[in-house]
Amino acid sequence: MKRTLCLFLSFIILLTSFLALPLSSQGATYKPDRKIYAEAYMLINLDDDSYPVVAQKNIDERLYPASLTKIVTAMVTLENVKDLSVKAKMSQTAFDASAGTGAQVAGINVGEELSVDTLLYLTMVHSACDACEVLAEFVGGTKDNFVKMMNDWVKKVGCTDTNFTNPSGLHDDNHYTTARDMSKITLEALKNADFVKYSTTTEYEYKGYTLPHTNLMLHPGYVTYYYEYAQGIKTGSTEQAEYNVITKASKDGYNYLAIVMKSPQQKIKNQSYLTKCSFVDAKSLFEWAFDGLKYTTIVSKDEVLGEVPVENGKDADTVQLVCEKDTNVIVPVGLDKSAVIVEIPEKPTSLQAPVTKGQKVCNANIIYGDEVIASVQLVAGKTVELSTFLKMINAIKAFFGLTVVKVIVAIVVLAFLLYVYVFFKSLNKKKKIEKRRQARRDAHKGPDDLPPPRR
Repeated sequence: MKRTLCLFLSFIILLTSFLALPLSSQGATYKPDRKIYAEAYMLINLDDDSYPVVAQKNIDERLYPASLTKIVTAMVTLENVKDLSVKAKMSQTAFDASAGTGAQVAGINVGEELSVDTLLYLTMVHSACDACEVLAEFVGGTKDNFVKMMNDWVKKVGCTDTNFTNPSGLHDDNHYTTARDMSKITLEALKNADFVKYSTTTEYEYKGYTLPHTNLMLHPGYVTYYYEYAQGIKTGSTEQAEYNVITKASKDGYNYLAIVMKSPQQKIKNQSYLTKCSFVDAKSLFEWAFDGLKYTTIVSKDEVLGEVPVENGKDADTVQLVCEKDTNVIVPVGLDKSAVIVEIPEKPTSLQAPVTKGQKVCNANIIYGDEVIASVQLVAGKTVELSTFLKMINAIKAFFGLTVVKVIVAIVVLAFLLYVYVFFKSLNKKKKIEKRRQARRDAHKGPDDLPPPRR
């Protein structure tokens, strides 16, 4: 019996040792409160490096850029010509490319030489198509090679649905882009100081003429379009493209970029004349944003946004989840913070101690008007030290909670009970046999076994 029990205990210890071994992963868009005529538009805040889009419509619809193309022409030139004072000559081929098309030109004659600097001003201020043709031949060697450089450049800045067939934006069914791609192009261009200089120049003196920027929002004489806070950048129009404008505005410390595409020319507000609605749209977007939106601290640093259990924690079984830093978001003026909802989609079921204050845990979504307006990092609000005792207790509980361990323990218990049953059954059997033997011995005792009588 002792030998059997020793073997049983040895088996349990060995099994336990074996099982203890290891077994084999900001901003919201809003709807402007006024009419916007354009087929597609974007309004982008420039005050945050993430460039949040605050309003948009049909931003992935394929449209014709017209002279917005010249933004890319200017950038390819600026990135490939170091000395902007160098001169380029108008060839017959370059002249013929825009002659007779009705396109805007600067009147550059065949054989005439102009500096790249002058050609860039003519391109970005006057939207001169003939200047683009000169730049294309000068920079690319041939126009076809320059167009290839243009298409390579837009892919480099992340465009996925843009294709150019010429440097000026003359209509071609295969010459297209989207508002989203134009935003990528323009945001990249605005990083270049020379581009900003050329594209925001209000007027340029050329051959005794003052050439005004084609963005009519810059000129007080155009009462319907003028917007005192507007700056540059580029316009574009053809019969097929209708009216496009990309422009920037700054007011009260806020800066926005508007991209307006395929806006019509029509009578508006009971006017008797036709209005180029691209400028009206851009102005409306700016006014709406400056008057109705503002940066607001939607959640503050160390603000408690949730709680999570802590396993094996010393003196604490939960830890608060707090915001890592102040989160500023562009929201409507007068936002009711009680309407803001916090959602933690990937909150862990628990954390293992030790937990350090400031330890990153998960993200929370800040929701307003059924839209995520910010995603914030949540961190542990305090330090929770490890309790070695609790860790040992929980480890034992976890071990004996394993299904395989439960099965083995059940088998062992059943084996032990079976052993006890067999042992006592065997013992009882031995007792019965001994009893029968004793009975037989008693039965064999008779008279011959009596002692002799006394004399």
